[in-house]
Amino acid sequence: MRLIVTIFFMFAISNLFAQNNEIKREINYTAEVGTIISSNGETPFWLRANQYGIVPNQSPIFTLRGSVSSDYKKAITKEDRYRLSKFDWGYGLNMVGNVGKENQFLIPEAYIKAKYGAFEIYAGRRKEVFGLVDTTLSSGSYIWSGNALPMPKIQISTPNFVPLEFTKSFLSFKGTYAHGWFENSRTDVKNFYLHQKSLYFRLGKPDWKFHFYGGFNHQVQWGGELLYPDPTGYLSKDGKLPSSFQDYIGIVTGKSLAVESDTSKFAGADAGNRGGNHLGTLDFGFDIIIQNLKVLIYRQSIYEDGSLAYLSNISDGLNGISFTNISNKKKITIKKLIFEYLNTDSQGGSLGGDQTNSRLRGQDLYFNHGQYLDGWSYLRNGIGTPFISNVVNKDIPQSRLLFNSDRLQAVYLGITGNINNYTTFDLKISHTQSSGSYLNTFSIPFEMISSKLTVGKQISRFENVNILAGISFDSGKLFNNSFGLIFSVKKGW
Repeated sequence: MRLIVTIFFMFAISNLFAQNNEIKREINYTAEVGTIISSNGETPFWLRANQYGIVPNQSPIFTLRGSVSSDYKKAITKEDRYRLSKFDWGYGLNMVGNVGKENQFLIPEAYIKAKYGAFEIYAGRRKEVFGLVDTTLSSGSYIWSGNALPMPKIQISTPNFVPLEFTKSFLSFKGTYAHGWFENSRTDVKNFYLHQKSLYFRLGKPDWKFHFYGGFNHQVQWGGELLYPDPTGYLSKDGKLPSSFQDYIGIVTGKSLAVESDTSKFAGADAGNRGGNHLGTLDFGFDIIIQNLKVLIYRQSIYEDGSLAYLSNISDGLNGISFTNISNKKKITIKKLIFEYLNTDSQGGSLGGDQTNSRLRGQDLYFNHGQYLDGWSYLRNGIGTPFISNVVNKDIPQSRLLFNSDRLQAVYLGITGNINNYTTFDLKISHTQSSGSYLNTFSIPFEMISSKLTVGKQISRFENVNILAGISFDSGKLFNNSFGLIFSVKKGW
């Protein structure tokens, strides 16, 4: 008995000291100052694309940025793993001030998050990318690329793949479920919402050199009140779009209203269709490690109004292959190379969904919608791939819908690497050929070549100080020809 009491006492004392030596939470700070200038007052494409909406279209720009964040506690030693709790929390705040032709104060990130085991919940604005893609160097995932300012959301997820034990970790999954709010500064609809979910599976144990991936993401713009006239009542019921909890259940499940076709309850645009603007991708891919090279191949197939179910728009989608060098033995190293091809030209064909033949579900008008006239955008920036855009050009007709260039083909090359331990480089080159849209077809395809080269240098004399300098240009008819320069200094603590 005395031995048991002694052991218990020693265990209690050891736990007391362990609490005193609790793993501390790291708090990270950054501050950055920089500028962008251009030859014609327009910021080149690759200096503003996929920047989470913080780089204005017009330049010159003087920018000041700062952030504070705290991530989950990390185990440094083997003993730390046993001291970490299943529950943890973190936060992030990021602020940007731009002075120039467009003066802005933006908060691209302001969130608090918590996790328990494999599950996480967060509320606020947070930088994210959705879809199977190389997130670090891609031209942009089709549906959610980081091109727009993050919108406020509440999201539950498994941020990492979770192995299913009954498969001996051969099958893993990760998913998200979120509710978000669109801005009320739009001119088309106010007080409307985002429903978002995703589910992806991985075949192959975590330590295997080969994995296969498959899954989907689903986004819906739904609810709200029209801010433009609807004299015939075809688009809404007394200016309002379906917003009840019952409507929300139909939004989540993707319920078709074709069976009901109740024009006393639903507006003509909704009856016989689905409530809200549904869009997303079905994704497949695999990765393999060959010696010191990791290869990732992926395909995102687009769906909006049923064309994919009949394979009439199967030629559309994002295709990519990336090569990652997992060795760093040379002074000059190409760390990653990626090639992508995006096609959105078909959209199911030129015949719309009002045909008697239900298989003719063309004119998908990607990112556009007949009720939400500003379409798949946030603060007038496209949420998805930056190649689908609103082009302002004297030779391009404007549309009542926001995205007047959504039928295109684009090829993209990205390269990143380092020179010794203190210098990095990043190169992006794209060629785009746009036919406009089915509502405004260009008489001839408009082409565009865009590129950016940036070099980052860590200053060895000053801890965590980095200098970034770069050049960028656009040449063609889709955007106005432009040449730009970027320079910034960033300090971290």
